Amino acid sequence: MSSEYLGEPFGESKSMYSGHNEALIQLAKGNEKVVVLYADFPQGSAGPYYKKEFPDRIYNLGIAEANMITVAAGLAEAGMIPYTHCHSIFAVGRAYNQIRQAAFDRLNVKFVLCNTGMFWTFMGGSHQVIEDIAALRALPDLALVSPSDAVEAKKAALAAAIHEGPVAIRLAEPDVPVIHKDDYPFEIGRAVTLREGADVAIISTGIMLHYSLEAAALLAKEGIEATVVNMHTIKPLDERVVIQVAEKTGAIVTAEDSNILGGLGGSIAEILSENHPLPLHSVGVRDRFGQTGEMEELAREYSLSANDIVQAAKKVIKRKAV
Repeated sequence: MSSEYLGEPFGESKSMYSGHNEALIQLAKGNEKVVVLYADFPQGSAGPYYKKEFPDRIYNLGIAEANMITVAAGLAEAGMIPYTHCHSIFAVGRAYNQIRQAAFDRLNVKFVLCNTGMFWTFMGGSHQVIEDIAALRALPDLALVSPSDAVEAKKAALAAAIHEGPVAIRLAEPDVPVIHKDDYPFEIGRAVTLREGADVAIISTGIMLHYSLEAAALLAKEGIEATVVNMHTIKPLDERVVIQVAEKTGAIVTAEDSNILGGLGGSIAEILSENHPLPLHSVGVRDRFGQTGEMEELAREYSLSANDIVQAAKKVIKRKAV
């Protein structure tokens, strides 16, 4: 794995949960309305802290994901700001109706989707959720955020607390290189351009961002300059940035760790088809279930690696030239 971005090394590899738990502890100290709920999911550093300092603000609901969301809805109705935690496959698979109702009622619940996407490395296809983006972006009034590293995961959790209404936050399981500095600005619904280039744009979300930056560095060695956009918020999606990079580059590659059917690539295609049609290629899971494997193995098997993004960029540039 390449470890360089814009000439500087990535930071150490860390779990997104480390940043998320730091945010929960920070929120506990500063906002008495914040409570945390778990359903069969390790609590990390925030769990012992809440149990000791705020034992009346932590709830373990056991293997009862739908019930947990219902409890969170009641807490939100009472004026609290609940953060729910469970495996993403069970949030989408078992508690979707409850999440939908919370969105319908515009309740101030924060749904933390744990171990999301293709890269839950040791659990295989029964637990690797590839449909969460498509399922959740279809819900009105629900913000959907997909951080790329520990720093962004922390900022996403903090931003969710001040966002009025339901927010879903996707957290992937593997440790990934830290991309962002602590002073990196984060705002729900506002994409961030990390690299400028006129030949092609790579619009990436979540854990795929470090692969996208690696791909841009590889392309630069061949004289191809790529814009890289961190689309950390899938909904509401920053349409302004999508149209800007479309006009600038004339070709776009999207990168996500979920099914391309209804995912980030589909979101971008919807915008482009109405505003600025151009060559587009979606790098993501191409309508297949997952399987057990290390992250790099899965990336190669499912065509999600930096090299796959490089090849996709070359394809759309070639189509642009026709």
